[in-house]
Amino acid sequence: MSLRRKRITIPEKVNVKFLENTLQFEGPKGKLILNIPDLVQLDIIDNKIIVNPINKKLKKAKSLAGFICKEISNIFIGLLEKIQYRLELRGVGYRAQIKNNQLELYLGYSHSNIINIPDDLTVSVQSNNEIVIEGINKNKVGLLAAQIRYLRPPEPYKGKGIFYKGEKIILKPGKSGKK
Repeated sequence: MSLRRKRITIPEKVNVKFLENTLQFEGPKGKLILNIPDLVQLDIIDNKIIVNPINKKLKKAKSLAGFICKEISNIFIGLLEKIQYRLELRGVGYRAQIKNNQLELYLGYSHSNIINIPDDLTVSVQSNNEIVIEGINKNKVGLLAAQIRYLRPPEPYKGKGIFYKGEKIILKPGKSGKK
């Protein structure tokens, strides 16, 4: 059963306010705001959030209702326990370090790549080739991880690049040469 048809229970440690198409969340880790589109109807009844499409015949309204349910559940996870992404650098000479609220990456290019770290996210580097990104907003954490990964995506021939922690790729065979 999809989240759209369920009622989302509000955790005890989180306060939710609904004001003019915006949901305001306040929890132990921080505050977040979610804008609600016009095609979605939202009700808070008995410590539960009920999300329904305004017109059940419109495909866009139904998909937005499901999307808003997933966003709300991600916000609850972020407010109760921080969202964490781990990236692993694999390759000779690949390393990372933090300087002046910027992440400096050496990825085999002739220059270093510098990424500015947003104020609401915390980034740490462990053992020069593992990057840990933490925050309460899953969208921002995932976006920063994707931006870092875009600089050197995993390469299937040599197994080099930036990987999510625990990610495995199947290596392709190289050229076999003349026979």
